[in-house]
Amino acid sequence: MKKINTSISTFKNLIESDYLYVDKTKYIYEMIKEPFGQFFFSRPRRFGKSLTVSTLESVFLGEKELFKGLYIYKTDYLWPVYPIIHIDFGRSDSSTCANLEEWIKLEINGIARKYDVEIQGSSPAILFGELIKALYNKYEVGVVILVDEYDRPITNNLEDGKGVKQISRTMEAFYQIIKGYESMERFVFITGITRLSQVSIFSKLNNLIDISRSDKFSVAVGYTNAELQNYFGEHICRASEKNVCSNKEMIDKLALWYDGFKFSFNGEKVYNPVSVGRFFSDNYEFRNYWYATATPVILVNFAKKQKISVESINDAVVTDISFNSFDIMSLCENDVDSQTVTQLLLQTGYLTIGDRDEKNNILAYRLKYPNKEVQLSFETDLATVYIGKSISEINTFASALQKSAYVGDVEDMINILKSVFASVPYGIQVRNEKYYQSILYLTFKMCGMDISAESMTNIGRVDATLEAGDNIYVIECKIDKTAQEAMNQIKEKRYPEQYLIKKKNGHKIISIGMNFSSSEKNVDDYIVQNN
Repeated sequence: MKKINTSISTFKNLIESDYLYVDKTKYIYEMIKEPFGQFFFSRPRRFGKSLTVSTLESVFLGEKELFKGLYIYKTDYLWPVYPIIHIDFGRSDSSTCANLEEWIKLEINGIARKYDVEIQGSSPAILFGELIKALYNKYEVGVVILVDEYDRPITNNLEDGKGVKQISRTMEAFYQIIKGYESMERFVFITGITRLSQVSIFSKLNNLIDISRSDKFSVAVGYTNAELQNYFGEHICRASEKNVCSNKEMIDKLALWYDGFKFSFNGEKVYNPVSVGRFFSDNYEFRNYWYATATPVILVNFAKKQKISVESINDAVVTDISFNSFDIMSLCENDVDSQTVTQLLLQTGYLTIGDRDEKNNILAYRLKYPNKEVQLSFETDLATVYIGKSISEINTFASALQKSAYVGDVEDMINILKSVFASVPYGIQVRNEKYYQSILYLTFKMCGMDISAESMTNIGRVDATLEAGDNIYVIECKIDKTAQEAMNQIKEKRYPEQYLIKKKNGHKIISIGMNFSSSEKNVDDYIVQNN
């Protein structure tokens, strides 16, 4: 059973240290088999982009023996050696435009020294062009260009309007060099989180083939279900033993937590590779590894700005038009529309492609959380935004609420909720029913309970249903009305009826009608009824 390592993103180190490597070289071969290729590939963080870049580097260095036993080793590829320009903007200092330019110059000059070529230039773009030309003239073969995390300088500075625009101009000038020296290039591969836009920093580089949503490359990173069982079979057996369940039950639970990412409509779902690796290497414990490793700062910041509601996530849709016109630079504008934020959620991996939705002859896709881990991560972020408290503070009152809900102490539950609303900073409060509903939903979710917002019934929609042990709570919320109106709606819409079967099995159904006062910024009235 091979060791698992999720921190190494260098292919050579992974192979030489005899760590487990899931063979993705079929997709590498598909890109490099032609004599020339220029590709763009976006995926969320911690999904294997850097390892893909490193694998390409080993291929173009002619390190054939590293690939023994892998798909590409058996192909007709001849393993010639090419000069390589590998730049990882994830390591860049982009705190200011000047610092970024200085960092790029140091990187370019370092590559020039490595290949013993002389270059001169006053700007990063000029030096980049001179390096391509010098390497091509010296080795008389096309140059390979590998760019990792192309968008990091932009995403790190989106809130600095003036600064990010200066950085974008530097990056635009830098990237347009690739097209200008196309005749001297063998292969180009650029990765990032946010998708390639033809209207901003890549406007001069419109010859890249974007394979981000290609069915052919939909599982080029991440693990398919077949790969999970093939490469991690022994680990699955050990995990099953530790968690006292069958292998099938273990695979189902792994899918619930870490599977579900879909990068093209017809593509197969894949598991997050880092989360899977961490699960198998961290004593087979189901944890939220995504939150600790893949939460981009820009997402949390935009959640704060836009006051993203739970309902807006449940109803998220993206059109083909909006997907193809997404411009990362639009995120630095003061007024960011909901479609742009939805796009950001999709591209950072918090939402993934669901069912096709063709209304008014416009091709669109409904979006959904890929799995439990990601949903917990995003709802944790939303809770901190809406409640204005740290995770540790939220956990304190969530534990108390959980205890009250399980024993059926509604009065104590309401008092805890009142204390939550009373502690919300005035500056982030909104006079909107969905705002209060979102806090209610997120507060219960932080308890680890099973709650569904806007649950569909046969004749209407209920604000929230909560299952805690043997108790099922049916909750309707109003703002600046009365608790009686909320309870009347529960009765008129017959919300509790869908739980009658569970009642026969010993569950207790408790209806709660609540009213929030926008002037008091809190619960001012509630009614409880046992069904």
